[in-house]
Amino acid sequence: MIKDALVLLFYRLFSIKSVAKKISQKNYENNLVAWDNYKNRFKNDIYIEHQDAMSLLYYGRNYSADYNSCEVIAIYNALIDLKNYNEDVVIPYFPVLLSKFEKNGITWGGAFGTSPFAIMKYFISKNYNIEMFNYKKWKRLCSDKREYDEFVNTFDTFIFMTYNNEKTVKDMIHTMSITKDNDCYQIHNDYEGSKKYDSLKEAVSGYKSGRSRMILLFGIK
Repeated sequence: MIKDALVLLFYRLFSIKSVAKKISQKNYENNLVAWDNYKNRFKNDIYIEHQDAMSLLYYGRNYSADYNSCEVIAIYNALIDLKNYNEDVVIPYFPVLLSKFEKNGITWGGAFGTSPFAIMKYFISKNYNIEMFNYKKWKRLCSDKREYDEFVNTFDTFIFMTYNNEKTVKDMIHTMSITKDNDCYQIHNDYEGSKKYDSLKEAVSGYKSGRSRMILLFGIK
């Protein structure tokens, strides 16, 4: 089994350095136009569902957002969902979010996306309640129906980071948001048609038809 602790240590160590200001500014200027083109193409979407169509946006050093922006997309989608609970929620312009995490949180210049700890810091800085579960803690929570129900009912939206293939990290890692509507839990930007599930547990374990394995789960309120 892949050692989660080593993966998370990697994110801590290699997300300290920011992208050079000159590169970040160039990316931002490009992304202002590219984002408007993306939104016009998918004008009926509330959430970002098509990361694979973001090849004209840039994030980090020599990387396009279709490759490495899933964590920033998950943050954006979570904010969209939180607005359903509190209409005063401010949704940052997506190019602004990309630029922000180029300064604080991008990992190895964008080669490995964005640190999950930067997700945590971002929501804390915006005064949200956020709780993070690793795989072992999540499994314990799922084994206790009372605690699981309390968790699900306490938080408004969720973000989870997962291996695409639990047997090898070579298949990379993906981070997505999960929204809830009554008894329906929907994953956004999952490359699988934004699948819906009957429970949060099923959503977390159902990605990639069960071939994946969760690394971290965030509950946000």
